[in-house]
Amino acid sequence: MATNSTSALPNTDLSLAVTAGVYHDIQHFLFRESLLLDHRRFDEWIALLANDVVFRMPARFGREIGMELPAGVDCFHDDRRAIAARIKRLQERTELQHADIQTRRFIANVIVCPCDRDEYNVLSYLLLTVCKAGEAQNMVFSAERYDRLRKSSRSFKIVRREIVMDQRNANVNIDMYL
Repeated sequence: MATNSTSALPNTDLSLAVTAGVYHDIQHFLFRESLLLDHRRFDEWIALLANDVVFRMPARFGREIGMELPAGVDCFHDDRRAIAARIKRLQERTELQHADIQTRRFIANVIVCPCDRDEYNVLSYLLLTVCKAGEAQNMVFSAERYDRLRKSSRSFKIVRREIVMDQRNANVNIDMYL
């Protein structure tokens, strides 16, 4: 787990269980979210974000040499407006030059813990593959994700996401961030 104290789960009692129904619904939400992103259905994906959402990807460069990272050093630390702006730029690039790139997100090892009323802390592992047309080998990235999900009327909304990449010196881009 991430060592940063702002992570959603490090101090969570992982023995606290949720009902099988809640677990299934959250797992389905994560799988559906991956499908929306992999098929570039960004407008539908943005609807999964809470108005007060925060996405964060801490920088890892200091840990590699045994340095403690100062607070606030992130590759990304965005609110809903910044995320929407990134998505808009991604959509523009996709139309011009990224039409031949295919991503696949595989979500596994999902742990759900109750949090505040109607909110859940969720740990999941992400395996991301990126395939470029004409290249025989995929790029593969892995990460832990720490999410805070809020129950909404029909599903869930992402309130917070922290992505901790496993790769050292990975060239971080928008696909890893989502």
